Amino acid sequence: MVREKRIEVDRISPFSPLEREIVQYIWENPGSGVSEISKGVSAPISSVAATLDRLVASGYALRKREKKDGRYRFLYYPTVSPKEAEKRVVEKILDTLMEKFGDLVIDYYHKKVLK
Repeated sequence: MVREKRIEVDRISPFSPLEREIVQYIWENPGSGVSEISKGVSAPISSVAATLDRLVASGYALRKREKKDGRYRFLYYPTVSPKEAEKRVVEKILDTLMEKFGDLVIDYYHKKVLK
């Protein structure tokens, strides 16, 4: 499952390093197959296929059976933009903070934003 709580120093990302590479690849090359993606991100096909399964299950990628190059195969498309992916994780983090520390979050917001 794609992790919703991964935070990096310079940006927030819901993706592991391989997930990020794969999502970036399908953002730039929508309608790619597993072997194309595997070559594009320099990762084993089995790792790419398993990661794509997680991305599809988490709603970040769409799998379609289409005819390409004269044969049917599964092709992958992004379901969200890079901004939407970041928005989802920020919303998840804020929702979690509100659930656990509601009053503190509101007080902090008032101090920082509504000065």
